[in-house]
Amino acid sequence: MNYLAASIESLGAKVTGWFAVGYGMFSFLVQATLLLLDRSTWNRATFDVVVKQVYFTAVQILPVFLGYALIISWLMITIILSTARDFGLTEFASEMTIRVLVLELLPFLTALFIALRSGSAINTEVALMRVNNELDALAHCKVPPMQFEFLPRLIGGVISVVCLAALAGLLALLLGYLAIYGLSMAGFAAYTQTLAKIFSFPIVAGHLIKSALFGLAVTLIPVTAGLETPKKLFMVPVSVLRGMMRVFFAIVTIEVVSLALKYI
Repeated sequence: MNYLAASIESLGAKVTGWFAVGYGMFSFLVQATLLLLDRSTWNRATFDVVVKQVYFTAVQILPVFLGYALIISWLMITIILSTARDFGLTEFASEMTIRVLVLELLPFLTALFIALRSGSAINTEVALMRVNNELDALAHCKVPPMQFEFLPRLIGGVISVVCLAALAGLLALLLGYLAIYGLSMAGFAAYTQTLAKIFSFPIVAGHLIKSALFGLAVTLIPVTAGLETPKKLFMVPVSVLRGMMRVFFAIVTIEVVSLALKYI
């Protein structure tokens, strides 16, 4: 009986904790959205910080990311083409490549790439700023942390993931054409017809929304996890681990929901 009561209490505490975390992220997102819509927010200083965040998150890693996308795209296209030929489905190879690689796999891997490189860094930085009372110092100096520290990271994350996923998708489309038709222009009409059939307005809109949600997840969750850190230095690694686990589950959830809405 005591074991059952303890199990129920433990489950209740976990559920309460999840709701508290969810409410904290929702509240933070509402504050950021209201600040984003405030015209006074957009001065030269805020714009410069946003540009720097986009540079550090996306532009700085562009060569490495394109190499990463190139290798993954080439491997997946080779596997899809080989499987299609084995089952006599070569005519569907281009459509399979686009649906599997461009619409699903590459945005997911882009979000993971940004999360591992920038999300963990954001979480660590915000946690250290909280532990070292730097956020309080900024507020005391009348420098709003939300405007100059947090909002630019959210915007930079969304822009970066959307743009990098789009670049990776374009690269995969080019590789797919070369793998199927080679350097010949004979298959250009058929390939563009396949693209037009797949990339309808709802699909494109859904793809952009999914990429934007990925970008929001890899920045919003690390920031809020960093703000939850107790003011003890040894808790910083714990905060980063907790934040990255939340990011991973959020990315997987977004992808699963997206697949369910498309194919179920």
